[in-house]
Amino acid sequence: MTSRTDRPQAPTQEDIHRRSMELAPAAPGIIPFMEDEVQRLEAESARFQSGEQDNAEFTPFRLRQGVYGQRQADVQMIRVKIPGGILTADALDALGEVAEDYAPLGKGHITTRENIQFHHIPLPQCPDVLRLLGRVGLTSREACGNTVRNVVGSPTAGVDADEIFDPTPYLTAYVRFGVRHPITQTFPRKFKTAFTGIDRRDTVAAAIQDLTYVSQLKTVDGELQRGFKVFVGGGTSIMPRLAKPLYEFLPEQDYLRLALAIWTVFEQAVSLRKNRMMARLKVLIDRIGLDEFRQLVEAELAQIGPIDPKPLMAADKIYRETPPGLPALAATVATNGHNGNGQNGSGEYNYWRETNVVGQRQAGYHIVYVKPERGDLTPAQFRGLADIVRRYTGGRANATQEQNLALRWVPEAYLPEVWQALGAIGLNEPGAHSITNVVSCPGTDSCKLGITSSMGLAKAVREELGSWNGLLQDEGVRQIRIKMSGCPNGCGLHHIANIGFHGAAIKGPDGSQLPAYELFLGGNYGDNRVEDSRIGSRIPKVKVPAKLVPGVIREITTYYKDNRQEGERFNDFLDRVGVAELTEVAAAAQQSAAKGETGGDLYVDWERTNTYVLERGEGECAV
Repeated sequence: MTSRTDRPQAPTQEDIHRRSMELAPAAPGIIPFMEDEVQRLEAESARFQSGEQDNAEFTPFRLRQGVYGQRQADVQMIRVKIPGGILTADALDALGEVAEDYAPLGKGHITTRENIQFHHIPLPQCPDVLRLLGRVGLTSREACGNTVRNVVGSPTAGVDADEIFDPTPYLTAYVRFGVRHPITQTFPRKFKTAFTGIDRRDTVAAAIQDLTYVSQLKTVDGELQRGFKVFVGGGTSIMPRLAKPLYEFLPEQDYLRLALAIWTVFEQAVSLRKNRMMARLKVLIDRIGLDEFRQLVEAELAQIGPIDPKPLMAADKIYRETPPGLPALAATVATNGHNGNGQNGSGEYNYWRETNVVGQRQAGYHIVYVKPERGDLTPAQFRGLADIVRRYTGGRANATQEQNLALRWVPEAYLPEVWQALGAIGLNEPGAHSITNVVSCPGTDSCKLGITSSMGLAKAVREELGSWNGLLQDEGVRQIRIKMSGCPNGCGLHHIANIGFHGAAIKGPDGSQLPAYELFLGGNYGDNRVEDSRIGSRIPKVKVPAKLVPGVIREITTYYKDNRQEGERFNDFLDRVGVAELTEVAAAAQQSAAKGETGGDLYVDWERTNTYVLERGEGECAV
């Protein structure tokens, strides 16, 4: 690895202090909105559309503004960057306005990085959308491109009984320190980060991030000191890797210094610039080894002076939560008819309460998980959620990597009313933490890299699960997680699902192509420590036709239910019996395609009417 002659100079402490004062709470959001950036986007867009600027020059600039090209010509996807997944009621209202006034499909989409995406927006309208978002403290700055992408936080930060300490202020400072920083603008590839205060279980998919900070406490010279366990080099796509522990304990005063050192090593890695498809941090660590990577980082650290995060840490006032008072249950019974346990005897309510509500560390308060179908929210749902947030919570919601929302600080006595209010906008579906919470990327609905209609498959799988009455009574089956991506890149997090799929294509008997999926089994994150996360095993030489995937899922889960031992979870079952039988199930589905009728249903992807044709464009993730 050699240094680039044009590498940006590391900022001095004076530079950092000046930037701190410029970026800290002058704006209503974690990332300050800058009108001059929007004006430049307008000017550069006009030059591009008039032919004065070519695509190679315009695209990297556009991506840094969070405006992403789609497979459909002349329209864009705007990716709204939501640091820590934190959304205020005003933000939800504004997102509803964008969905209604600018998004032709009339919806916004929650991603597995806690972003919100809007699709099919004409380029000339993008600046208006960005201004609308800026009014409520939101921005799309560096949500795309080879930059520090949205920083993931736990939806339970600050209220989790297992939390060591809340890292949200540290996340805030990290985001502000990295955005618009000269060294983060031209990385070899994108850079993904997460913060979590919990080390007993993984709430942020920590093992597949480039950099993850996990809160730790350590006694130093008789005093309890805050710090972080640091993981580096995780990622999915065609070379999935689990993150490795770089430091067991990093003092809090050094965490921004470490970030700058890692960014510098990454930015200087000339070898990564030879092939953008193999240019992630995990590739560098794979090539040189963790020990040599650590040496490079420490060499940079030796040149970086103290960086005080405190000027950047203060969360803006609009992000502070003000918990509602705890009303007496007796008072709510008198007005809404529910019993002293906050329940009305409804089986639907009780099941929702069991699957979507979790007690907080603070007595009497709860987190309510909202499960939108396929992560999509309509204008009415955005606005209805904003009203619920104002009436029943501490003042904010959190997007999650499971494409859900978490409402926090809901008093026990308000739970029935929240259930009813969510039901009025079609969002009180139970099963937020069960097999029915199917996760999917947009696939061929909008992505240039999409091979299959993963969103269409997600709907078909949900419908299949809805017919399972008997199977869903089994606790082990309910604990299975299903995720799918429309291509191998893994935006649907299929690598870390118990049952995962990514889009592919196979040949039918006449030589033409059918939409299909490769199968992954045994991945896991969430209910374990970061170190225990698992990448699923890809079932080799098997591609399941898309239309047969729901049936294959049923056969896999039925085989598990019928043959597992008492209390044996899905991954433990796979460890004990292997995947031979399940491989046969998937292989049989593939073989059936060879016998299928030419031009029949297998040749048409989910939610499509035309015969399948593989049309994969050049994506912008590596631009």
